[in-house]
Amino acid sequence: MIDAHMSNMKKRRHDVHPLSMLIITFTYILVVASFHTYAFIELVPLSLYPITMIVFYRLSIRHIKRVLLASLPFITVIGASQLFFIHEHVSFFHWRIEAGWLSFATLLVKNTLAVLAATVLFLTTSVEQLAGALLSLRIPRLLVIQLLLTHRYIFLFLEEAKRLRQAYMLRASHHRAIQLSVWGSLVGHLLLRTFERAERVYEAMTLRGFSIQRMHIKIKRWTTKERIYTYVTVILFIVYRLVVI
Repeated sequence: MIDAHMSNMKKRRHDVHPLSMLIITFTYILVVASFHTYAFIELVPLSLYPITMIVFYRLSIRHIKRVLLASLPFITVIGASQLFFIHEHVSFFHWRIEAGWLSFATLLVKNTLAVLAATVLFLTTSVEQLAGALLSLRIPRLLVIQLLLTHRYIFLFLEEAKRLRQAYMLRASHHRAIQLSVWGSLVGHLLLRTFERAERVYEAMTLRGFSIQRMHIKIKRWTTKERIYTYVTVILFIVYRLVVI
């Protein structure tokens, strides 16, 4: 689904260089994370970057919403702890509110902006392009290939999990969901089946002549125009962070 979405985007828009997207996204997330606990208002202008990219690339709002909702429970649990440990009051415009609630809201905004930026990166740049960008940054080739293979094996893991769930539901059709008492054995079987599947895939790759040294990863040329775009965007993020303290 993601690959089809990316192919449609390529027909409509000019691709930003993968290295530019990687550097800009990394800088953006660092800038967002560097703001203090109560910087709710200061973070709002930074939402212009992911919103602009979503509009420019016409990204699927439905897919982005699913990613945000998936990350929401984790950040909510972490943010809710602020309500128990922070009891002081702070000024927010003309109101006096509990600092825990402001910290909670700021954490949610940080999470939303970081997830949006990362989602934009992965929806506009394929894993192979990111691998080429990492090699351009002199990241060790072995590590880059490990990341590529891990990405491929994630889909094998999900496929085996889907088959295991279907098998369980067929044998226990009177259950609406997997019972907690069998989760341990199911996870063990899932890991064993995934390892076996990964070994078969690797053996097939080896028989077809696969080797780390001969694996080709295309490194796209970084033009002067793309360099200027990257430097200007990164400088804007850094300047905004230095000005808004």
